[in-house]
Amino acid sequence: MDMSMVLLVFAAMAAYLIWFTSLARMLKGPRVWPLLGSLPGIVQNCHRMYDWIAENLRACSGTYQTCICAVPGLGRRQGLVTVTCDPRNLEHVLKLRFDNYAKGPTWNAVFHDLLGDGIFNSDGNTWRFQRKTAALKFTTCTLCQAMARWVSRAIRLHLCPILDAARSSGKPVDLRDLLLHLTFDNIYGLAFGKDPETLALGLPENSFTTAFDRATEATLHRFIFPEFMWKLKKWLRLGMEVSRSRSLSTIDHYLS
Repeated sequence: MDMSMVLLVFAAMAAYLIWFTSLARMLKGPRVWPLLGSLPGIVQNCHRMYDWIAENLRACSGTYQTCICAVPGLGRRQGLVTVTCDPRNLEHVLKLRFDNYAKGPTWNAVFHDLLGDGIFNSDGNTWRFQRKTAALKFTTCTLCQAMARWVSRAIRLHLCPILDAARSSGKPVDLRDLLLHLTFDNIYGLAFGKDPETLALGLPENSFTTAFDRATEATLHRFIFPEFMWKLKKWLRLGMEVSRSRSLSTIDHYLS
């Protein structure tokens, strides 16, 4: 290796260290490593992800910013992530200045297989049109009455018997899990006119909810990796992309 190549490599390393030092000083939250960003911390705490995020939020007064991929250009484009639980920030992003926070092409590409171009995965005029359409539907008396009937029915026939059985037996219940099943049954019943009965004694497994949970988990994993990597895994049918594809097929079959 000649001297010019050595100097070029040294200059590139020095430039990267300057850039990385500047980035690390700007970021709060979990430790950021060269090239890998906060990915080592994510992998190490994948079994307790929510607790780990909550610990970082408490340490940073409710808001922190981190970098999943500490590579110039790529880090700014996809790897820079802001995490917040501050009600003022949530109100600012979701209500006061919602138009300023477009989901963007990265978000749309990640969720497109699961959500398509629906209201949860669209921006601009497409989102406004769907929001106005949904707002008109959700403010009609007929829909409100139907929703009240479904909710009252689910609470009376499913939730209360489960809570009564738990009280009689003295066994603890996962209230969060029960409310998730209650929400799913209400939304599904309201949309399709059929009770999937996932909220029942023993919480029986439902192929649709299982597939949807797996598809959502596999989709969220795409945020951990650079876009080219998960697209390559999708093309080669590797890792969780296989689970996501099978789960989406189950969802399509169930809805059809």
